[in-house]
Amino acid sequence: MIVRKLIEKLQEYPSHMEVFLAERKSDFAYGLLNSVHSREIPFMEDPDGPELNRDTVIILDEE
Repeated sequence: MIVRKLIEKLQEYPSHMEVFLAERKSDFAYGLLNSVHSREIPFMEDPDGPELNRDTVIILDEE
C-alpha cells in the first residue's frame, strides 16, 4: 500500500481511535500493508486472563 492510499483509508475513521498491527502472516522481517479495517477487540493482561476492557480499534494488516 502506498502512503497516499494509507492516508485515504485512515481518514475514514475518527482521529481518536487506537491503531494496532495485525499478527504477521509470513516469516519475513517486513511485510507489505494490504488492508486497513476496524474490529472490536478485548484487552487482557494475560492471554487466558479476564477481559479488562473492550474497544473498537483500527487494524493494519498484511492480508
